[in-house]
Amino acid sequence: MNTKINKTKICCLNLDKEICDFLSQDFDVYNGCLGKIVDVSESNKNNLSTHLIPNYDFPQNVHEYDVFISDLAKKEIVNYNPEEHTKTKIMGSSVYYFASKGAETLFNPIPFGCKLLHDSIINDFRPVLNIIFQADQQTVPYIIEDVTLHTCVQCYNESNYSITENFADKILCGNEIKICENIYAKTLFAGFEDEIEYNQTFRPIKNRYIDAEERFEPLLLSKRGDIISYLYISKYEIVFMLPQLKSKKQLLDILFKEILYRDFSEYFPFVDACSWKNNSQYYLPNQESLLEKKDEIKRKYENEIQKVDDEINENNKKHKFLHDILTESGDALVQSIITYLRWLGFEKILDKDKVSENDILEEDIQVDLGEKGLLIIEVKGIHGTSKDSECSQISKVRYRRCEERGKFDVHALYIVNNERGKEPIKRTMPPFNENQIKDAEHDKRGMLYTWQLFNLYFNIENGLITKEEARRRILNTGLVDFTPNVVELGSPYKLYKNNTVVCVELSNVQISKGDKLAYEEYGRYYLLTIREIQQDKNVCDQVSNGKVGIELDREVPNIDMLYLVDYKKQK
Repeated sequence: MNTKINKTKICCLNLDKEICDFLSQDFDVYNGCLGKIVDVSESNKNNLSTHLIPNYDFPQNVHEYDVFISDLAKKEIVNYNPEEHTKTKIMGSSVYYFASKGAETLFNPIPFGCKLLHDSIINDFRPVLNIIFQADQQTVPYIIEDVTLHTCVQCYNESNYSITENFADKILCGNEIKICENIYAKTLFAGFEDEIEYNQTFRPIKNRYIDAEERFEPLLLSKRGDIISYLYISKYEIVFMLPQLKSKKQLLDILFKEILYRDFSEYFPFVDACSWKNNSQYYLPNQESLLEKKDEIKRKYENEIQKVDDEINENNKKHKFLHDILTESGDALVQSIITYLRWLGFEKILDKDKVSENDILEEDIQVDLGEKGLLIIEVKGIHGTSKDSECSQISKVRYRRCEERGKFDVHALYIVNNERGKEPIKRTMPPFNENQIKDAEHDKRGMLYTWQLFNLYFNIENGLITKEEARRRILNTGLVDFTPNVVELGSPYKLYKNNTVVCVELSNVQISKGDKLAYEEYGRYYLLTIREIQQDKNVCDQVSNGKVGIELDREVPNIDMLYLVDYKKQK
């Protein structure tokens, strides 16, 4: 039984793609952002007011995430685009926007995104794990306007440190640091001393702690003793406030493997904190030989899989024309129809588009039928269904060919790949109206659609119709019909044993054990074999009338009609 592994969800905000890709190897990662700074210098000219919508990017189910990693120093600036800051779905009579006015050239939505994120993820269930790369504290004044009334409805300030419990103290920058004397600090920062930078210091709030479980532990200090990195734990969040450095990916790798997996393992239920046990020097008795045996089986399995994959690729190349007749238009569709006709057994096929030397409208394909004359084919791939003029266009060419040949032995056929942007079974079937079919019958020309040809391939392969019979029918007029030679057996009124036993009432239709039956779905007929027949609880070798139970060689869907294959008519 396959068991789905629910990887730990990590929401990355304002992080480089390299870090997100690295974390995605082991976790379910969402690469979002706290917001992008908007350049409003042009739109704020002449003291006009610019209306904006916060452009943060959080997962819709952000409340289901337990781990968040944010970089407060990474700020992307984008130009103001009115289309991106216009609300299209409005409920009620008021419409609220953030307003940027006067001399402001850059609108910073990041502090608002920080506050919104914090309010969205804090819960009483268990503390969120919040990993933050620090930056200087920025407090932004926000003005909210109701554009329907052209009035300010609210003004307030928000800080980028509202993303967590705010311990921000002084904005100081530097790169001379001291690692604190605790295991977390030494584990994390040893070896990174020369590349660490800071822009903000922090200070625990006096008389702040009420809950005995709360803990504030400095990890890094500036040269003069200011806190620049810390661990904070409360009932609502676990915060690792980290400095800025180039090697963020390497630092996170150490943080996860050496600290989080071990001491906060409940956030990573599918990660083994003791991965060192998998190193060869710690193998248990017999483990190495068993692993070698496993690898050998895996290699054989992969080789077999590769062989099948190669066969699949070759099969796809060989039968690509069957998908092309359902998807292509123009010359690609013509070539796929030519390939199909050759498979069907037509030999002398000419691609007329390639030999046309003038602007006179010609057919796409000619098939020399020998004594039976000439078959000319117009092929179209369209997104809708055919117009009357498209259906009848081949008639004009037919008259010209008859005149050239001096005899009326020219068969005309129109093939359409209709509604080619749709899934085939959702297309109009047939894609011709009554008048178009009658006109085709009157003009002695044929019409068919490529979904018929696709199904015809399988009906021929299943032995329900021969290629010879299909070639004969393709010369018929009106709507060409490739229905196999089958006899209606009856409509099943009950199904048993996972739909492998069907009950029908026969009326002068003889069936025997081993006979072939069929059912139809969307133009294709699926072959079945009778394993056993019962009537009145008696096993019968043959029966012609009455209610019977028929055991089949495989299950069937809930079908409307069951057919008996009439092989006599196919010979």
